[in-house]
Amino acid sequence: MSKEVQENIKYLIKRPKTPEIKPLMHRSVFNNSIKRDYMSNRGCHQTMGYAEVKLNHPSKFLKKHTRIVKRPFVDSLKPVLPNEKCSQRCSRSPNFQRKTNKIQRNFLHKNIIDVIRKVPPLPRHRVQDSRNGHTMVLDEAGLEPTYVSKKNFGKTPSYIKKIIKEKEMEKLAEVDRVLAIKPPLRYLPEEERKQLLKGLKSNWDELYTEFLLLPMVTDSVPKVNRKSRIENELNNLEIDIDLLERYPSLYVCDN
Repeated sequence: MSKEVQENIKYLIKRPKTPEIKPLMHRSVFNNSIKRDYMSNRGCHQTMGYAEVKLNHPSKFLKKHTRIVKRPFVDSLKPVLPNEKCSQRCSRSPNFQRKTNKIQRNFLHKNIIDVIRKVPPLPRHRVQDSRNGHTMVLDEAGLEPTYVSKKNFGKTPSYIKKIIKEKEMEKLAEVDRVLAIKPPLRYLPEEERKQLLKGLKSNWDELYTEFLLLPMVTDSVPKVNRKSRIENELNNLEIDIDLLERYPSLYVCDN
């Protein structure tokens, strides 16, 4: 019981806290110069206008020369070119000015003369093609004969004539070349004509017997084709036989 009753007065009075000493923050040597440059160039590129703008009178609303914008003065240092340096060194006096040959021309007078001499445009040929008032220009629509008055209207162009002539000359040259190599026609002897006529007649007899052996009813496509083929061959053979029998003297081509 005695131990629980005992009091400790050591922490009754609060002691002051000892301040914590922190190490110094690193600061650059150029800190002050950077701040000074920043503050000096801070407002050189502002484009929001002036802080206080004097308002115009209501009587000057939308009148000429009432919206004059005053730009802030900017001292622009332009680079000097080498030619300008040379001209500055070579100038004899500070008021030296180089002479330039300016062309004195009155453009207003020239424009007036051009307008006076200009040929007035012709009126367009328009046609109304509907009851609602829709008009159509015939020249733009291609309904007006524009090129009829030309000398070469409806004639073949010269370059096409030249191409046709060249092709005809090439064909004639090819024909002459073939004729020079081999003669085109030769006389058919009597014995050869008789032998040829005999062979044609024997062929006609064979085809005619084959034609007679065909069925009477042609109810399929192959039968119809075969009959028409044999008939065409018989007609061709009859034409050749008639030609050989009618003309005793003939000229034939070996090709």
